[in-house]
Amino acid sequence: MRRKRKRKKIKTKLIKTSVKLMLSMMVCTSLVLVNFESCKKNETLAVTSLTQPIQIMYSLMTDKNFQQNDEMNGLIHNYFRSIYKYKTQIKVENDKKINEGKETNKESQNQVVNKEPKDKTAGVSIINKPESSNQGNKQQQSIKQQNESKKVYLTFDDGPSAYTNNILETLSSYGMKATFFMLEPNMRTYPDEVQNIINNGHIPALHGVTHDASKIYRSEKTVVDEMTEAQSTLMNLTGEVTHLIRTPYGSAPYMKPSYKQAVETAGFQLWDWTVDSEDWKYKNGEYVSRVIYQIENYQYHDKPIIILLHDRKTTAEHLPTLLEYLKSKGYEAEILNEQMTAINF
Repeated sequence: MRRKRKRKKIKTKLIKTSVKLMLSMMVCTSLVLVNFESCKKNETLAVTSLTQPIQIMYSLMTDKNFQQNDEMNGLIHNYFRSIYKYKTQIKVENDKKINEGKETNKESQNQVVNKEPKDKTAGVSIINKPESSNQGNKQQQSIKQQNESKKVYLTFDDGPSAYTNNILETLSSYGMKATFFMLEPNMRTYPDEVQNIINNGHIPALHGVTHDASKIYRSEKTVVDEMTEAQSTLMNLTGEVTHLIRTPYGSAPYMKPSYKQAVETAGFQLWDWTVDSEDWKYKNGEYVSRVIYQIENYQYHDKPIIILLHDRKTTAEHLPTLLEYLKSKGYEAEILNEQMTAINF
């Protein structure tokens, strides 16, 4: 009798486990299939009407393990970020091939022009460059010159915090500036730190309110509302107004075109980054070598070097090592401003 009961309990437990596994597999499969389909439409990382409920459900399922101030926390964000990085890498390689092809064509055209006899009557060069391409080249040249002039942009997310003043002291000792994308509740908790950021010549910027994907990305309105609330709090605390924003986890995967248009219409300027330190993940300063590697192998030659960091203890502790490297290589750290062309995914 006891054996039968025991067997029955084991059987029931196995059935429950199997059901849970099947449900988990169905959710994961649905997410993968939907995002695979969106890849064909060149919106791999956009939130569609189908993907958003799945992502919100996932966020709610993992909410007990979610820490508000940990950027990219959770498997779902790592999954999307890996897709984005893969697509970005392919795009960079394709752009490089296209540019190499254009240079080859220019060389061959120059050779043909040199072989052509000069026009006896006009004395005008045979091939003229269009003005529109010259304007595009000027913009690329200015960014290239910016990179060659050894400029980087340090950006700190999720603050202010109990470690903000330590970060400010380190920046000051190396004569470097930074941009701080701050959360509204943290600004209210650490008002003195917010004022210190401004007093030390750094730029205050906005990172929203909740840092919760299931709340901020419900609609275009919720994104704009969170940034407006953060903007209002900053103004009430300091009298300063900023339009620079960075959405939680970056603009990918959640900020689809209509969301970007909504924040632009509201007067905000959306910024992402080009160098990801992943300092939220490392405990012992490994993020420093990761940043150095990305700078020394920088791929985005048409974009400024914007480094993503976080206002947290471990970042503050190892920040001198990173700044020492930047200084030794002749880099200057400057602040983002609204006159620049914003970089976003």
